[in-house]
Amino acid sequence: MGEWGQRIRRLVLAAVIIALVVSSMSLTASPRVRVIRVSNWIASAVSPISFSLAWIGNKVGRGVSTLGNLYAVEQENRALRAKLLRYNAMRLELSEVLADNGQLRSLLGLKRALGGWKLEPASVIARSPSTWFDTVVVDRGTSSGVRPGQSVIVPQGVVGRVVGASASTATVMLILDPRSGAGAIDARSQAAGVVSGDNPVSGLLTFQLFSHRPQIDPGDAVVTSGYSQYYPKGLLIGQVIRVAKAQYGLTETATVRPSVDFNNLSQVMIVLSHPAQASVPPIFGGGRS
Repeated sequence: MGEWGQRIRRLVLAAVIIALVVSSMSLTASPRVRVIRVSNWIASAVSPISFSLAWIGNKVGRGVSTLGNLYAVEQENRALRAKLLRYNAMRLELSEVLADNGQLRSLLGLKRALGGWKLEPASVIARSPSTWFDTVVVDRGTSSGVRPGQSVIVPQGVVGRVVGASASTATVMLILDPRSGAGAIDARSQAAGVVSGDNPVSGLLTFQLFSHRPQIDPGDAVVTSGYSQYYPKGLLIGQVIRVAKAQYGLTETATVRPSVDFNNLSQVMIVLSHPAQASVPPIFGGGRS
């Protein structure tokens, strides 16, 4: 019995030790399980926030990239607009140079055609909006031999006459001015009269005829008659576009479209002198003034 009792005591002791070990392991594992559970709960709670933050970060990143691209595009557009402005300016300057060259060639041809005339080329340097169809200022004056009363012409016809001059500039009264007045004749029928400005807005001329039955028709050319002290004979003034009876029907009045394009007037010739009894054929066409 003594040996059997010892075995029983050893078994009981072993059982107690095993129980203590299991209990200890249980106590040790319990906090770890709780920690894992808490960790899993926190992960579950934070996961949507993390996803949202990641989505927002992605969108913000794309937005920043888009803004950067838009800025680059805007900079490129600005550069292209600047190049376009420079190109348009260059094209405008080129067209002006070509136009000026064309006008200068026409004036040179006029000077050659009127070999016995003394002509002074001039450029229009000032023009007032309030007197656009009345007067212009040119860059030649008394130091170049310019005097009041001298006629001003271009290859297309009569521009006007000098009404005032300083040492370096001169004021030219255009034939469009109602005060201008120029002796004129119908090139076909030789009907005579006076041409003067009609209406600054219309840019047309009035041809007041002397004869009661002048036989003037639309399409006829009107030229200077040489009766005026200002203009030599035969310079083209314009073309008749309509004819009407004057007040009381005693005379006829014609409306004339000028041969000169006064809106684009930039280069002219001042007639300083011409041969006595000078007469030139009507100057038709030859480009725009």
